[in-house]
Amino acid sequence: MKKKLFTLTLAAMLSMSVCAVPAFAEEAVESADTGADALIGTTYTYLEETPFGFTVTWEMILDDSENATINEINDVAGNTVYSATWTYEDGTVVTVLTGSDTGSMPQADFFDSSNDYQCIWEVSVEDAAMAPVSSDTSEDGAAADDSAESADAAESSDAADSAPGADFADVAFADDSDSQVLDIYLPEGEGTFPVIVVVHGGGFMFGDQGMDIIKPIISAGLDNGYAVVSVDYRKSSEAQFPAALADVKAAVRFVRANAEEYGFDADSIVIWGESAGAYLSVMTALTANVESLNGDVDENLDYSSEVTALVDFYGPIEFYVMDDEYAEMGIESSFGTDTSFESQFLGQNLSENEEYTYTTYWETYADEFTNTDLIAWIQAGDSDTSVPCTESVNLADRLSGLLGEDQVSFGLIEGAEHEDDLFYTDENLAAVFEFLAAVIG
Repeated sequence: MKKKLFTLTLAAMLSMSVCAVPAFAEEAVESADTGADALIGTTYTYLEETPFGFTVTWEMILDDSENATINEINDVAGNTVYSATWTYEDGTVVTVLTGSDTGSMPQADFFDSSNDYQCIWEVSVEDAAMAPVSSDTSEDGAAADDSAESADAAESSDAADSAPGADFADVAFADDSDSQVLDIYLPEGEGTFPVIVVVHGGGFMFGDQGMDIIKPIISAGLDNGYAVVSVDYRKSSEAQFPAALADVKAAVRFVRANAEEYGFDADSIVIWGESAGAYLSVMTALTANVESLNGDVDENLDYSSEVTALVDFYGPIEFYVMDDEYAEMGIESSFGTDTSFESQFLGQNLSENEEYTYTTYWETYADEFTNTDLIAWIQAGDSDTSVPCTESVNLADRLSGLLGEDQVSFGLIEGAEHEDDLFYTDENLAAVFEFLAAVIG
């Protein structure tokens, strides 16, 4: 394979600017023509429709001329009360968060984590409503940038809209939970097909195997002659580590055990994950021989969970150091709190017990790794404020040392945020499949 490893050093990464707030896609609520004093005392409300299919309610109360309270009402991740300061600028309210009752900070993209979690709101006193707006006030090239982003979003959206229905839906691969199911998509034609096992993200807390964000992968896989197996798994509200990982490993074993029935090529399996699903994919690919990580799932243990190739889109990898990585970039984060996604996945605050937290990290089990033919595509965005892109940088560096540089492809997408449409363009997905073609088919 003549593939280049594009590796950036940590020092180079730390010099990059990280811009947290994307262009806001919805129409902002029109602000009332009123002074700052008239805004005090009203509870303003905004409903955020998340990409994971649930709604978060945001409430803002301007307590006095300087201080504000912002409530996040989140039935999935939990409720949080944030303290903030505020100013009235050009008809908008600008809030800067100063703390929270849980010690964590919001995940929503409209809070600029690189700038003290600043958010710009347009408010309507008459309707008691608010909406976040973009903090990007630059004019030069703005129209071109917006046009390019809109085109990328439309391309990704079209792929999601055109994704076919599963040939076999909600197939159980284990019987401990209703979440231990997968959907099977088969390409046209006869014969055995290489397989992509797709693992969705969602902070280990939400999502399922039919999420829109993974539909472009499903469509592209079928177009390239792959069978696609999209996997769900137990969330942290149901069972903690290693439950979700055990589920994904069991799904790979299911593919091997049922290869003849569905026409799978058991010698050509790609595992492809995004965000939390990327973490589960990395761990599946690198800990196939670690029996303790099979957890309580004992289906098809006569089969291996080893894979041929790994694709990692912006995954968290080494939980214990992520706060430190963002601190080096000058970004505040709160992974080491009781309420972070990673802490809830672990079942305790990840900062409390370093040794236990490192049971979630692949290098802890490096002595049991034997799959030296594995190839890996690792990709992140340099503007990701949900997961440090240095997580991907470090994984690529360490895997290139373990596997060889010709077996690892790493890249950063300039300006890309977490779960950005830029990962799912036809061009980027075609590059992934070109890389995979070196060992698949």
